[in-house]
Formats: sequence, structure tokens, C-alpha cells
Amino acid sequence: MNFQLMSTTLTRSELEAGLSLIRAFFPEGKVSVKGPVTIGDLEHDVNENGKVDSQKSGNVNGHVSGNELVELVAVIEVDVTFPGRPYNVQGKFYYEPAQAQPHLHLCPQTFQSDAYAPSKRYQVLISPQDVEQILTHPQVGKETERKVLLKHGLYHLLTQVTGHTPPWGILTGIRPSKILHRLNDLGISETSEKKVLLERYLIREDKTQLLQEVVVLQRPYLKEIVDHPEQVAVYVGIPFCPTRCTYCSFPAYSLQQGREPLQAYLQGLYEEIRVTGAWMKETGRCASSLYMGGGTPTILSTSEISVLLQWIRKNIPMAEEIELSVEAGRPDTLSQEKLQALREQGVNRLSINPQSMHNRTLKRIGRAHSVEDILRIYELAREIPGWAINMDLILGLPGENVADVRESLKQIGELKPDNLTVHALAIKKGSKEYEAGLVQNLGTELESMQEIVLASARSLGMRPYYLYRQKHIAGNLENIGFALPGAECRYNIGIMEERQSVIGIGAGASSKVVNPQDFSLTNMKHPSNWQVYLRRWPEIYQKRVGEFLKISHSL
Repeated sequence: MNFQLMSTTLTRSELEAGLSLIRAFFPEGKVSVKGPVTIGDLEHDVNENGKVDSQKSGNVNGHVSGNELVELVAVIEVDVTFPGRPYNVQGKFYYEPAQAQPHLHLCPQTFQSDAYAPSKRYQVLISPQDVEQILTHPQVGKETERKVLLKHGLYHLLTQVTGHTPPWGILTGIRPSKILHRLNDLGISETSEKKVLLERYLIREDKTQLLQEVVVLQRPYLKEIVDHPEQVAVYVGIPFCPTRCTYCSFPAYSLQQGREPLQAYLQGLYEEIRVTGAWMKETGRCASSLYMGGGTPTILSTSEISVLLQWIRKNIPMAEEIELSVEAGRPDTLSQEKLQALREQGVNRLSINPQSMHNRTLKRIGRAHSVEDILRIYELAREIPGWAINMDLILGLPGENVADVRESLKQIGELKPDNLTVHALAIKKGSKEYEAGLVQNLGTELESMQEIVLASARSLGMRPYYLYRQKHIAGNLENIGFALPGAECRYNIGIMEERQSVIGIGAGASSKVVNPQDFSLTNMKHPSNWQVYLRRWPEIYQKRVGEFLKISHSL
């Protein structure tokens, strides 16, 4: 389905703020923006990714489709009167022939179903009183009041059109908990915080309660972070995997053609670890948590991963109570010997990620292991004392339904892990599923899966301790991390709430330099291609050092 978002009162840049929300209602939709024409805007349209395409209107054909049904475009008009009076927001939704929109690039679309009746027109009006009520709440996000009002107009209009109520209201960002933490920083009471979430952001009641529960649990951890600005989180990336999962868009290279690329990569990684560690010692910084991810770090042999961990411990200064996590997501890369080596090198948090406890699904998504492998490796890991074990599941995997998720949770519950992390499938560019055009499992079934997850985790004595959302996430839901009391992952809390600096080492690794005075931050990322990384990591390292120097001068 193709959509055109337009307004006579909002600029094109303001309208762009509504693209992600439209996508929450129409995940497969293609959206273009047409705002009031200004100098430099002529002949430009903005697509759903916020990219600008410059085209002459005569370049687009608006012909009738092959089956002689007229192509239609859904037009969404939203006008915001603010700060002028009387305040109001007006919205309209209707269809018109694509031929009448020559400036749009349209994929052939014929409306052969009655999902959204082309003959209907919808409209909404938000009154001056309601606008004033929305704006009485404190503004803690980066969006202007006009953009917030645009989203309110879209939300009420598209809810009317689709009958769907997005669980996260007008929020489309990755970290909704940051809003609640900012409100807490302002001294807003818990009751008033809830009103802000419900009325300004239109978050559903159950998600509001979930968010408040997560934030209350996080506060002691974040206070510890703020009290120790010399401490940082460290991420070390190993961008290699035994096979590539069909849903994966992360930088990960297969070693099916040989291990020479891994050996070359490790040599460069050792050097960045050495240089970074020397800088940390020189500036009085230490790691409070270190996370080795990927890819699949345990694709390294037992000796390789032992040497790497020894090198990290030798070079990276660490806090006395260091949390040292390793992503051991693929049981086909683990053995009793390797597990023992990880523990001997100080690893105290291990992630074993089945994603599903159904062999047919594991085969479908390209995992080179079975459910039996998961059970065997988990038992071996559980025999070794002294570490917390996390397990991951993904909701919305191809071919899975509510009963499948319930069965996976039952099997994981019997294993009694310390952490459970549950993701809603997000199909991103770069993944095999995206290229194949997978239609995600959306709607009420996915929400039912999430409800079962919450009930199951609570029955195991776990509490939700962090959550985040992703672009294109199935069902417009969220990813949630659960943990037994005291077994929460500090690294996950710190990186999601962005109140602690993160030093990313390795190909594809991101660094975040956070100013502890106001939590403003600078992001930078190493190249995802491991060969480019080997050439360019010194350049990113120097940039990171410069950003840390800036915040040191501001303290």
C-alpha cells in the first residue's frame, strides 16, 4: 500500500516525524511526504527512511494496472494550529487514483480486498482543550510540540482507519525507558509520570506499568553508574559465525571457506585492545562490565578464546566486581572444555541462545544445531558454578504460533536459567528474510505470545529489567530482558539507558561517549567489514579519545 502524508501547516521536516508512526499501523506501507513548498524543496519527496529523492514529475507513469483496476494512493492530511490560536489538530484519510499524484513513485497496488475500503473517508479533530491538556505535561523528549501534536493527529486518525491501537502509542523510538528516567530526574511523582505516559505519549496501560516496573528496578544500577564516572562498559566484537541465520542483519562472516580471515582479524583486534587498555590506564578509567559479542565469539577454538580473554584481562583495567559476559549463542560452537576455559578466565555471565525449541524452526532459520544440542550444552554449562546463564527466544519466527512459543517457554522453564531475553522478530535490510520478502507474524497473535512470555517469566521468579524497541519490529512490540533478583546484566542496563560511556572494540562495534553532566552523547562506529576495520580502527580510536577529552574539559 502506498501513502502520501501532506499538510498545509507543517513543514516537510516536521512531517517526517510521522513516518515511523504510520509504519506502526501499516508495516508494509510505502510512505511519501509532501509538505508546503519552500526554496530547495521543489521536486523533492521524502520516503519512509527519511531519504530525499529528486525527480521530475514527468518521469513517473501513472498507468492502470494489468488487471484494469485503478491504482490508488492513501492520502493522509494533518494540519496543526500551534502556537497560533485557537489550538487544534485536524486529520483526514482518503484514497485517490495514483494518476492524480504524478510526483509519487508508486509500486503497482490494486485494492482487491476490503481491508481498507477505498470509498471511505475518515477525519479527526483534536479540540483546543485537548491540545492544551496534551501540552500541560513536561516535554522531556527531543521532539517539538508541533511534532507531538502531529503524532497525536496521526494516532487518532489511523486508529479509526485500522481499528488497531499501537501498544506504545505515539512512541517509535528505541528506548522508551529514557523518557521515564528523565521524568524521574525532574522529580516528577510516580502518579504524574504515569499520566505523562498515558496522555502525552498515549502508551497503553499495560505497557505503562511494564515500563514503570523496569525503570524502578534500574534506578539503583544507574545511580551506581553516575557515582562512578571513571567506569565504562567495554564491548569486544567477533564478527564471525558458523552459519548466517536468515533473520540476521548484524555484521557476521562465515568461516566455511577457512579460518584465515579470523586469524588476520584477531591480530588487529589484539592491537586495538592493547592501545585502548593503555589509554584507559593513562586516563584512570576502568571497565565495570565487558561484553564479548558478535557474530559468535565461541566460534574461536578453546585455545584461541582463552588467549583472547587472557589478553583482555592483561590490558583492559577492570573494576574489582567486573561483569564479564560472553555471547555463546550457538551451542554447536561449545564443548565442555571450552565452557571450562571460559569460566577459568573469569567469565561470569554466559548467553546460550536457542531462539526456538523446535527443530523445524531451527532448520528454517539456518541454525546448525538441534534442540537436543541446546539441552546437552546447557546441562554442561550448568554443572560449572559461578556464572549466570541467559537464554534468548525470538517471537514471530516463520511458521511459529502461540502454541509453539508456549512449548519453547515450557522447555526453557524446566532448565531454570538466570536470565531470559525475549525478542520480537525485526526484519531488517541485509537479512535473508528481508531479501526474500518475508511477511511478519503481526497482530493479536503476537501480542498473545508476549503475554505468555510475561506470565512464564514471572512464574520463574524473574522480573523485567530492561527493554528496548527496534525499527520494523513485529507487532510494534518490544524486546524484554528478564532476570532473577540480583542476576540482572549491568552491561544491558547501561547500554540501553545511555548513562555510561561504552568503548566498542572490533569490527562493527559502536562506542558511546556520554557526558555525565547532562547525559548528552556522541556515537561512533567501527566499519562492519573486518578488512576495512583493520585499516581504519586507529582513525576511530583517535576520534574516540578526542571525544573523551572534550567531556573531561567540561567536568
